Amino acid sequence: MSNKYPAPGSVIVHVVDPAKVRGARLNRAEEELAGRFCFEKDAARWRACRSALRMILGEILEGPPEELVLETGEYGKPALAKPHQGLHFNLSHCDDLALIALSMEGEIGVDIEPADRGTSLLGCEASFCHPEEIAGLPLEKDRRALALIDLWTRKEALLKALGTGMSLAPETVSLADPTAPHPRLLGFGVRRLHHPALERHIAHLAAPHACTEAEIRIFQG
Repeated sequence: MSNKYPAPGSVIVHVVDPAKVRGARLNRAEEELAGRFCFEKDAARWRACRSALRMILGEILEGPPEELVLETGEYGKPALAKPHQGLHFNLSHCDDLALIALSMEGEIGVDIEPADRGTSLLGCEASFCHPEEIAGLPLEKDRRALALIDLWTRKEALLKALGTGMSLAPETVSLADPTAPHPRLLGFGVRRLHHPALERHIAHLAAPHACTEAEIRIFQG
């Protein structure tokens, strides 16, 4: 196995600036999908993030990025096809940054949002917060907004690791008591990601408990 793979018990998280990704490395189906976006800026960001994912995977697997075979799970989560299915990954992006997480320990999930997006979640608590979580939210507007975006990214990362899509409604999952997680999330731990490149963002990583380390790298592609 190449030493480019994540080490046992670790996760590698690449921070990607979509504006700095040079060239598209997509297959034909992905190019067609990008062509269905209504706005070119959204299509360009999607192409850049997907190309970065393929370049990272291609470097690890030592193959042409556009030739890697990605399969889609029951709820839409992409994964590498055999014989590379042991390398798990997840991608999240917002307008200006993307995160690509990699691990050999099992399914993982990652989520990133601008820190100031929390204000847009005020008044929407019931759509993604469990009643126990709502009861513990601060009342002061700015603190409540920050708590909401933190909760949103934590929960999104966990649900992406689980790979269920919206079949497990976020408002039915409570993270209010970390000692009593939802039964379907027992195998995962979640942590906030800290790095100077993320200082204006909130990002969380969900990974198997065997993952005790997370290394953050800046994508240079």
